[in-house]
Amino acid sequence: MKSMKQISFFVLVLLLVAILFSIEGFAQDYVHYKTLTGHTYHVYSVSFSPDGRMLASGSADNTIRLWESQSGMPIKILTGHTWTVWSVGFSPDGRTLVSASHDQTVRLWDLQSGIQKKILKGHTDVVYSVGFSPDSRTLASASGGPWPTADNTIWLWDAATGVFKKSLNGHVKSIESVSFSPDGKTLASGGWDDTVRLWNVSTGKLLKTLKGHSAEVTSVSFIPDGLILASGGGFGDNTVRFWDVATGKHKTTLEGHTGSVQSIVFSPDGKTLASGSGDFTVRLWDVQTSKQKITLTGHTSDVRTVAFSPDGKTLASGSMDNTIRLWRVSSEQSINTGAINLSKYLDLPKPPKPTANQIYTNAIRAVMWIVNPGISEGSGVLLDKKSKLAVTNAHVTGKQNTIDVYFPASDEKGELIKDRNFYLTNGGVLKRLGYYTKGHVIARNEKTDLAIIRLDGLPETAREIDWKLTPPATKAGELVYILGNPVKQELWRWTLGEFLNNHGDFLHIQSDVFGGNSGGPVLNKQGILLGIVARSDQLMNAAAIPARHISKLLSESKVKHSRIRR
Repeated sequence: MKSMKQISFFVLVLLLVAILFSIEGFAQDYVHYKTLTGHTYHVYSVSFSPDGRMLASGSADNTIRLWESQSGMPIKILTGHTWTVWSVGFSPDGRTLVSASHDQTVRLWDLQSGIQKKILKGHTDVVYSVGFSPDSRTLASASGGPWPTADNTIWLWDAATGVFKKSLNGHVKSIESVSFSPDGKTLASGGWDDTVRLWNVSTGKLLKTLKGHSAEVTSVSFIPDGLILASGGGFGDNTVRFWDVATGKHKTTLEGHTGSVQSIVFSPDGKTLASGSGDFTVRLWDVQTSKQKITLTGHTSDVRTVAFSPDGKTLASGSMDNTIRLWRVSSEQSINTGAINLSKYLDLPKPPKPTANQIYTNAIRAVMWIVNPGISEGSGVLLDKKSKLAVTNAHVTGKQNTIDVYFPASDEKGELIKDRNFYLTNGGVLKRLGYYTKGHVIARNEKTDLAIIRLDGLPETAREIDWKLTPPATKAGELVYILGNPVKQELWRWTLGEFLNNHGDFLHIQSDVFGGNSGGPVLNKQGILLGIVARSDQLMNAAAIPARHISKLLSESKVKHSRIRR
């Protein structure tokens, strides 16, 4: 007989082999094989067609793009939305694409021709999420906004005719996500009131309210057999929760993300859950054990959306780094680069260049109005939404360490409120909604006239400016855009300028810039930050601090920010 030591050694070897095999095998199962580029701004939604051959993506560049899912080849660009496309989805019969937008509309597109079939109007606020019922007959759309009179409703539509059927009311803040159960009888929704709600689709009645998340619920997804619902929690919560659909009881919590969970989806076989997060990662979880299987890295900004292909062999992730990454789930899978006959898609238009209005729209919600009583007023710009970091001029903050900060608020029609007096006389409401906050100076350089501030809070509509640690070069004579809040004029104003030259310490621009613009961003024709306005003279000559000095101040002051790779 073998000795106990021999048996123990043999068992240990077997265990080590099993562990190594399982780790290596699983790691091979999730390999990044393609990055899709083309969107000029954040990607907020991706969705596979029912046959798995096509991928759709929606973006803050206001477009929808169709891709051949295996080769990554572009098929079409769908234009028509006038603001961010938050959600896209295919009908189960594969004939129609639906999209939801910040422009308060839901749109239906014919997939063969790429022609817009219908525009569904009725929501009075941003439409964040949309989806088809399993039988392709009903659409659900979710809306909301931060103001007290916001929509915050779910609408059900007849998918064939576009006729409104009923409204589901109950959420008290924005609704981020909706999902039909596999049998189509129940609709789940998650919102900024930190709740998950279950609705009877036929009657519109609220069935259950699921509480437990400590922050907004950003995403909801049913497991394919319909017995479990998963929900993702926003910043500060950073968890995924599983719920028993029949009882509404919490089953388990998945912990591991260090940033908000922005999107979740079950694999078609129900064995794996994928989650995308503000920590720049995608994580795969074993549904049965609730254990994390693997972490997928590579994105350089928040992962806002994840989707499995119908066969479960491909995972797509979309990010605020403006890219989509495709991951090969099966190590045995060969990549077919000719799965679709592209000849029937005759037009492959070039990506549209951002217009002045698009640049303004994409950037203005990163611009702040800074009021420093007795010292000065000026502008600022949000650099890092996750870390709540912003930049302005040192002369705008003066010697103060704390300043008053206002973000642009919208009226009930979604239009920016530009009346200064409104902000100064509605502090309580603005504070409650996050548009007014305090900023604390955490780094300052008087020589370069820069100050980094950390904000106490942010409205959900706030966006960080598009900026790079190594700013792009700009040639003399190029058009630039200057955003800010000039004194005694309407807030959130933008103006055009001509780039003259770069003399190291300053960018020189010819533009009609006023006091109060100090601290405001200067953007190139792609909408990327070039510098921060510092001063101007009476001859329409403005000086701006190059963006590279922002990177230098962050580095020298050792201020942590999300641009640092984890």
